[in-house]
Amino acid sequence: MKREMKRVAGLPLPLYLALLGLLFLALWRGVIPAGMPGGLFLLLVLGEGLNELGKNVPIVRTYFGGSVVCVLGGAALSALGLFPAGSMGLLDRFVQQEGFLIFYIAALITGSLFQIDRRLLFRASLRILPTAFAGVAAGTAVVVLLGLLQGFCPAESLLYIAIPMTSGGMTAGAVPLSGIYAEATGIPAGEILTRIAPATVLGNIVSILFGALSVQLSRSFPKISGGGQLLRGETAEKSLETPRIDFSKLLAGLLLSLAFYMGGALLHGFVPALPAYAGMILCIMAAKGFSVLPTEMEEAAAVWGQFVIRAFTAAALTGIGIVLLNLNRLAAVLTLPYLLTVVLGVLAITLTAGFVGSRLMGFYPLEASIAAGMCTTNMGGSGNVAVLSAADRMALLPFAQIVTRSIGALMLTLGGILVGLLTG
Repeated sequence: MKREMKRVAGLPLPLYLALLGLLFLALWRGVIPAGMPGGLFLLLVLGEGLNELGKNVPIVRTYFGGSVVCVLGGAALSALGLFPAGSMGLLDRFVQQEGFLIFYIAALITGSLFQIDRRLLFRASLRILPTAFAGVAAGTAVVVLLGLLQGFCPAESLLYIAIPMTSGGMTAGAVPLSGIYAEATGIPAGEILTRIAPATVLGNIVSILFGALSVQLSRSFPKISGGGQLLRGETAEKSLETPRIDFSKLLAGLLLSLAFYMGGALLHGFVPALPAYAGMILCIMAAKGFSVLPTEMEEAAAVWGQFVIRAFTAAALTGIGIVLLNLNRLAAVLTLPYLLTVVLGVLAITLTAGFVGSRLMGFYPLEASIAAGMCTTNMGGSGNVAVLSAADRMALLPFAQIVTRSIGALMLTLGGILVGLLTG
């Protein structure tokens, strides 16, 4: 029997290698086009290659998988200075300013929410926030205790490790937090950001690694996992038949995902304290609660989300690694006690969320640990994608977004109150 040729990104391996060579030639000559043509081509080619490496290298495949390799591989390529300055600027603009991550996350949120049963969505949403609060309280206590053992005062551990680690990422968490601290202490915001950013970045990396390890854990102990379902004994996802290719459904799903994000942005304009993603989730939940859309359109949104997951996840994760994870900054402040403090803090949050979620809220322990635990210590929406992709639990994204935004807002508020009391 003739052996099928290895494929990467759907392409025969020789053709993929030719595209990779074309990419390196364009990078070397400095002629990568700006915007979508250059940014998307670069991330797709590198991302799919890193994803294949992660899925095929024996030890990495078993414990981490392609998702972690995409994030950390992209970060390593950036830290090693392998990208010309022009291409780094291009990627930064494409991933953040030009909205590639917004496009990707909006499709995932819309698709996953419309694929979840309406009744179970509302039940799970009401239960997941108390689970996350309990986890963060336990993790904060562990960080403060470990800080005391290292000779740090509780205020230092709380303000510069625990709160930044759970504040919802860089843009929505560490950056505004540095401004809040600067106003209260008189220390320049840039100096404070340099001090708190490592906790945010390292918490994100540890969460991703825990997410990857949870896949192996679910295989070894299947009873603790719902296979991606959050609530015990119930099927949260509506079954979707695998349809023939219907381009009109893909187009409808694309428009709906962008429309709901636009609704979230509109709410953010009226209520600046409400992030656009949070407003988007509120709009979708209102649409589901009042059955605004016909079933055919809900299915179109779900199908579009599934397509985006398959087509763009490796590219998005690689972009997150290249643009948002600064390994050089992390290495500059990393010590073994600091590392252990963050790792054990994330572990305490994860285990507490799993325990509270399973014993009090009716969740599967593993899914509660991921959605209400690991997703409180990552870098916002991009961190949720990285953690859930590593854990092979992308269906949990709506719950992860609710948790990340709510806990992040709470920790920013808490930081603003405590910095005046503890440093005044």
